[in-house]
Amino acid sequence: MKRRAYLVTAAAATLGGCSALSGSDTSDDPNETDGNESDDSDTIDEEPGSFDQFDDLSMWEVMDGSLELDEDRTYVGEQSGRMEAGMREDRVMIKRRFDSVRDLSDEFPAVAFMTEDDVDPVVQLTDTDGNRLLLQSTTVPGLPFAHHDFSVIDTDGDPDLSAIEHVKISAWAGEGRSVTVWVDDLHFVSRPETGKVLLQFDGGAESVYTRARSTLSEHDLPATVFVPTDYVGGSGYLSRSQLETLQGDGWTIGSQGMSASDLAGESESSQRDQIQGAIEWLEDNGFEDGANYFAYPLNRYDGTTMAAVEEHHDIGFVGGYAGHGNLSNPALAPRAVSPSADEATQLLDRTARFRTITTLTYGDLTGESRSAFEETVAALADRESAGDLEVVTPDDIASNHIHEE
Repeated sequence: MKRRAYLVTAAAATLGGCSALSGSDTSDDPNETDGNESDDSDTIDEEPGSFDQFDDLSMWEVMDGSLELDEDRTYVGEQSGRMEAGMREDRVMIKRRFDSVRDLSDEFPAVAFMTEDDVDPVVQLTDTDGNRLLLQSTTVPGLPFAHHDFSVIDTDGDPDLSAIEHVKISAWAGEGRSVTVWVDDLHFVSRPETGKVLLQFDGGAESVYTRARSTLSEHDLPATVFVPTDYVGGSGYLSRSQLETLQGDGWTIGSQGMSASDLAGESESSQRDQIQGAIEWLEDNGFEDGANYFAYPLNRYDGTTMAAVEEHHDIGFVGGYAGHGNLSNPALAPRAVSPSADEATQLLDRTARFRTITTLTYGDLTGESRSAFEETVAALADRESAGDLEVVTPDDIASNHIHEE
């Protein structure tokens, strides 16, 4: 059973496996203007939480595609919004103006989505001068409705988050393809007072000990290694003694199942055996704190995997778009996978500027991956010394940065 009484929403799903900056959909026209900007100078500062449950679609303006109510598929309430882009439409986009200018300087959006198509929805926050902040999340086709946390992918101008006039939600279809996305329960979640960064390693390779440990020890920075427990002590893998040393250095020893095999599509019993077996090994060998955290093998999963992770772990990490606010769905914590040094630098810049939570994960530290990691750690240490960022562990996120109603 779960070890902490955090609020965890229904299981969500994201399919990543690439850097948060690769393949980003910023196709919404940066020069777009609405022609009917509000003159309302009053600013409202509302508490984070549920903002729109799509029970009144008249509040939304359809910019592209279509929006209709759907009573058959819901996340909250009795209906959702069904957004569609036809074969001749590049995208579907909807827009809602706030009743008064809203102060989002301490908040970020989270939205419940469901789709049968391969799409990465975009949320835009536009200030009173037309400057925009673009955020994105990844969805997996065919899975149930679930909340998704959005991360910064771009800016247009210098957006003033204390004076946001409207929000847009869009999904890119592209030429000759139709897209349907169900949307519900637009939330706003808090952000940390200082940007948080997590460093992680998947696969349990011995190079984490022989290469990463010294680099991180030099700067006194913590990290997490997710191990396939069946391979601990095997050739090329971390030994139990090495894991104990890392834990003594302040590292978290988390789970990647028993064998780090692709769980998506496996039977429920097989998936649960993989997840529960790894937890038992970690707890029996003195790594019970790390057993609270899971990294999806190969960044793949289905609804069964998500449900099991939600039941047995406090946070599940997966590839996606890094740089979000407090987690509205801890079963799906997005992270950047093997970012280059330049990509990591951009992510760190945004993390400091927008006070987000950014997770960087690496596999086997060889070649360019090792040099990118070392360059990133040096830059990160400088930023932490300057007070711009804080390097934290999953325990800090689970204890302090889970969105609760």
